Amino acid sequence: EHGLRLHRELAVCEHYGFLPKVYPPQIVEQSNGLQDRGVGIYEWKEKSWSYRVRSATEDVEGAMEYLEALDRAGVSAIVQPVNDVGESFRGAITLAAGYRHVCNVFKDRLFQATCADDPRQAFREGRTAVFFSLTGLPLAETLHDPEALFDWVDIWYQMGVRFMHLGYNRRNYFADGCTETNDGGLSDLGRDLLKRMERVGIIVDLPHSSRKTVADAVAIAEKPLIASHIGCAALHDHPRCKTDHELKAIADTGGYIGILAVPALLGPKADLNLLLRHVAHAVKTVGAEHVVVATDIGYDREWPEGMLDYRIKAGTRIDRGGWKASGPSTSNAMECITGSLAWTNWPLITVGLLKIGLREEEIAKIHGGNLQRVLRACRPAKEAEAASMVASPDQRGRVREARSESALV
Repeated sequence: EHGLRLHRELAVCEHYGFLPKVYPPQIVEQSNGLQDRGVGIYEWKEKSWSYRVRSATEDVEGAMEYLEALDRAGVSAIVQPVNDVGESFRGAITLAAGYRHVCNVFKDRLFQATCADDPRQAFREGRTAVFFSLTGLPLAETLHDPEALFDWVDIWYQMGVRFMHLGYNRRNYFADGCTETNDGGLSDLGRDLLKRMERVGIIVDLPHSSRKTVADAVAIAEKPLIASHIGCAALHDHPRCKTDHELKAIADTGGYIGILAVPALLGPKADLNLLLRHVAHAVKTVGAEHVVVATDIGYDREWPEGMLDYRIKAGTRIDRGGWKASGPSTSNAMECITGSLAWTNWPLITVGLLKIGLREEEIAKIHGGNLQRVLRACRPAKEAEAASMVASPDQRGRVREARSESALV
């Protein structure tokens, strides 16, 4: 009861996860219709995901299921990825628009978040603040003009994106991912991208980055870095798990690392207890002020009966999200849908954090305090100053007085 009460009293943040997926009857028809028209795998993935993002806004029963899942999880904020595993510009725009649409339709329950104060506001209003994240920079320009390409970092920030990966598992133009055999780290272009992100205010996120990419990023970073959804390599030797050295290096920038709930990435026989072991190890290694929980899952159900999946050659990159054919294992995958790791069991995570010996003030940091601190540290100083002035009647009054005195002189 103590843990459940604490969960209700905190503005709990899901530091990387997915808003609920529901499957009203029309989504089966929409998705299957794509294959009937003979669309390719890329178009099918893009459009079918877009359908699923918006589906709750087009069906009363779906909307009720969607909002009930939010209620059961009890999270006041969520960091939501708004593009797929690649760098498709069209895909990112489509999904970002879809999630904005959901926030607009369910505006009494959701709103797009952009600053550190938004989770507390959401908690007071009984809503959920939705931060946008990108799994890599969508490529809207050719590399013949890097400056034009990097202008999109500014534009994405202006559209509300506050987090971005340098890449996803494999090698791209900017950095090597965690599954690359030959680890070259950051490219020169990647170093420029990181600096642009820091200047603009987008937080650099390293969960899918290689060992050398992490080391290179740490060496040049001037603002906090994060690895939002990972496991601890000390407990499970997997490319998506960071070593203690990496945990400490990221923490030393002032950032945080987030423990995920994906069974294949936690280890054999994954369940809530194993997730808590990863959290306990991370806290022991870097302290509670540098640890969060970021499940990398969402409320979901089994694939609807009659809904076709796209049959493509097993092991291709598009099929496996950049993974090689050898991994990750999908054993125990249903644990995060119907078992102890189900997304709606978020209150039990809070209960578990108490059971492993964490104090309430430490849990408050893990559940949102660390996120708010990093958001403030990475926000451009002049923007924060301008926003503070607008929000404060006293400061606005002082500005008006100063202007009046200047006019008299």
